[in-house]
Amino acid sequence: MVYYIELEYEKHEKEVQTKNLIIYTKIMQTRLNRYKQFINNEFLPSIFWNKDYSLIDLSDNLRNKIQSKQFKRIIFTGMGCSAIVSDVIKGFFIGQKLPIYIDVINDSDFDFLADKKILEDETTLIIISSYSGYSKEPIIFYDKIKKMNKNVILLTSGGELAQIGKKDNISIIYWKLRNPDREYPLFHVPQYLSILLDIFFELGLTETNYAEEMEKVIELLKEEIDLKTTNEAREMANSIKDGEIILLASPKWHLSLLKLLCMHFNEIAMNPCHRNLFNEFTHSEVASLTNPNSKRSIIIFKDIKENKYITDKMDNLMNILSEEVMENKKINPIMIKMDGKDFFENFFRTLLFFHHVTYFLGAQNNVISRELISRSAGNPWYNRETINNEKLN
Repeated sequence: MVYYIELEYEKHEKEVQTKNLIIYTKIMQTRLNRYKQFINNEFLPSIFWNKDYSLIDLSDNLRNKIQSKQFKRIIFTGMGCSAIVSDVIKGFFIGQKLPIYIDVINDSDFDFLADKKILEDETTLIIISSYSGYSKEPIIFYDKIKKMNKNVILLTSGGELAQIGKKDNISIIYWKLRNPDREYPLFHVPQYLSILLDIFFELGLTETNYAEEMEKVIELLKEEIDLKTTNEAREMANSIKDGEIILLASPKWHLSLLKLLCMHFNEIAMNPCHRNLFNEFTHSEVASLTNPNSKRSIIIFKDIKENKYITDKMDNLMNILSEEVMENKKINPIMIKMDGKDFFENFFRTLLFFHHVTYFLGAQNNVISRELISRSAGNPWYNRETINNEKLN
């Protein structure tokens, strides 16, 4: 399989004039070069790495409860990338009509986000997710929930959360990724998905781990990704640069895809990106497009299997925003047609294409990270300085 992404900064380096800018550009290469290597070499193969986990610290008691189907629902909690795969799983379970309800809480305070009676219910399984094990919100959540529900699993690679779990004799499922990118765990969401599906199968929650279905999609994508496709991604990056990006979809894809795409645009391309439910957007935020004074790219994800009401409404908005009127001058409407035969084909095809778009957009934006996530979240585990100091020691 051949990909056609080249590192954009390599051809610009001769244009850099000062020592400081040369250093700046080389730092930029680090993030985008790793992203390029991930897209080219790991995105598709990693979906097969669905055994990169350990159940050794899952208690026999809790395993038996899960396998005997004593739980009616699973509540995931976590922040950022550690929770995003839970949203994907929730959307997938709903779409497949699987008989277990899943919900996701993205905060440490659940008073306004979940029914206390459900959290206390013996038929509710709580999974607290933190890849690093150092995010504060999951730890705070655990401290609250342990007094309410004993059916708790910590999902982590280690860190403080794992230490607390061992001390309190709480069940732990470990991520054991073979080639993790510590600064950008969002790279690994496709692998997280395949791992969780395998875990659910191993524990008897599903009748399959969906490996065969994903394998068929991967083989299809190997054939599809070519120079034409990457050029299309480059052209889209050119069309959406220098402006705000707004992603719109039905609840199905807003839940399971848009949050992840937004994360890639914000963290990797470092381009402001927001998302909303399509119908809600047309009832409120669309008013901001009356005559914008800055560029807005509106990307609508149209699943051809959606009901006719929403697909017609999407076509209507595209027509409105494409009219040749002065007020549309700074509006860039884009329709993404999702015509895959199943969830996996739509999910992985769209995700891989937008990885390419994100890469090219990041190369054009030429922005260096200020480590704002690790600093504002209060989790230095992700910080470049912390990682480098650990390597030195």
